[in-house]
Amino acid sequence: MQIETNDITNSRPSRRATVTQAELTRYLKAYRDAGIPVARTEIGRDGKVTIHTFDSAAVEEPNPWDAA
Repeated sequence: MQIETNDITNSRPSRRATVTQAELTRYLKAYRDAGIPVARTEIGRDGKVTIHTFDSAAVEEPNPWDAA
């Protein structure tokens, strides 16, 4: 019987997270408290957090497909 040692389900990350869940929660709560809607969040391997918001001009602009 041979046991695989590089099984992904049993492995743990080899390094600590560059951005913790607490930090990300703090960022998103700050946007929420400021009234800025968040569209999506990206976290790079280097720990860079990019928060994309909705463009207010794009939200207010009517879509011609909605008139049908």
